[in-house]
Amino acid sequence: MTDLVFHKAEKYIEEDLEYYFSGERDIHSQVKPGQDIYSFTPDSSHLNIDYQDGKVGNFFFPFAPGSLDRVYIGISFPLFANNWGAAFLRHLMTLVKPDGCVVLPVYPEMQASEKNFWARSILENIFISRSRWKGMSNIWAENDGVMSMRIGRKSPPEISSTANYLLRQGSQAAIRQSIRHPEYDITTSDNFLSLHTAHWQNVTTSALVEKIVQDHFGRKGAVHFCALGPDLNNSILATELLLSPYINIESAASEIPSNELAIHDPQDIIAYHNREVGDKLRITSEQGAALTATGLNVISLINALTTLNHEEQSNLINMAWKKLATGGLLIVRESDSALSPDHLNSLLTPLGKTKHYSSLVASEHNLDVEISHYSLLIEQELREENKNRTGIFWVVQK
Repeated sequence: MTDLVFHKAEKYIEEDLEYYFSGERDIHSQVKPGQDIYSFTPDSSHLNIDYQDGKVGNFFFPFAPGSLDRVYIGISFPLFANNWGAAFLRHLMTLVKPDGCVVLPVYPEMQASEKNFWARSILENIFISRSRWKGMSNIWAENDGVMSMRIGRKSPPEISSTANYLLRQGSQAAIRQSIRHPEYDITTSDNFLSLHTAHWQNVTTSALVEKIVQDHFGRKGAVHFCALGPDLNNSILATELLLSPYINIESAASEIPSNELAIHDPQDIIAYHNREVGDKLRITSEQGAALTATGLNVISLINALTTLNHEEQSNLINMAWKKLATGGLLIVRESDSALSPDHLNSLLTPLGKTKHYSSLVASEHNLDVEISHYSLLIEQELREENKNRTGIFWVVQK
């Protein structure tokens, strides 16, 4: 039997496996993995998958449809209850055999809502496979904290997300770029890993920005969005937000660096989602051009400040602030620890009161309030993040 398990990173493997092997959640061993289960992470460079080699593979490996018995989602895995997460789950369901399943942790309703993780009701709303009262559901309840999914009477509906481009076109995009640009002397494997790494980094970023927008504007409030800075993922972020049904992005502009690698050219992903996005998205390498839209409601500065000196940082923040409409949000996040929380605080507090959102789960941090998590390792990381404010999302409202 081919059992696979997906982890956030290698350091979480032992705890992820213990969750399913212990029987604490799966008392009757309904979905207990086999002893030869094979681990995968998003940052592994091991693409020559051999289930007996004892290595850790990359879970974006292009598995053949219907070739796997069971796929387990580790408790460390940041799979949010949004369109990216739903599209990813739908894809996994196509990879398992007819009698196979995808097994994942689910949270009680209130805890799930707190982190924007999966609860049973959310899964059933998206993946139900019944006609009136007939037919089999895709969702099977196993025990507290564990659910399994499989194709029921019919395949779940298409779900709009950049995950579809990545999972259906990622391998082809890597091959295309290797053929089109032999001058870069980059292998197809390197192109593949580079593209998937960029998209994976955006999984959490887009989920957090989506949650921030939803908390301030609701699901229906019209929002004009702009992603500023040299981050390679700006165009992916803008596209994913436009595709989300949980917020109402009327238009989005994205600044991209002019010297980015060919594999990160946004034209491919824009072409793939053109029918859904249409003319709502504008991509430009000119910072000023990205800010030409009037009445901007949200401006993000993701990894935009580290390479700038203090004066340049202040100028960029002030320029973005001036372009924001009243009530608009400035979202700043630096994943590089070189920019200290104290420094960011000194740049942003003159603008107004700052709010802080986690970089691990889709939740706002409040001092002395702990966020629960099935993973004890991540729970500890959440406590440290709340205390130290390193790597978090800073939000200021105008």
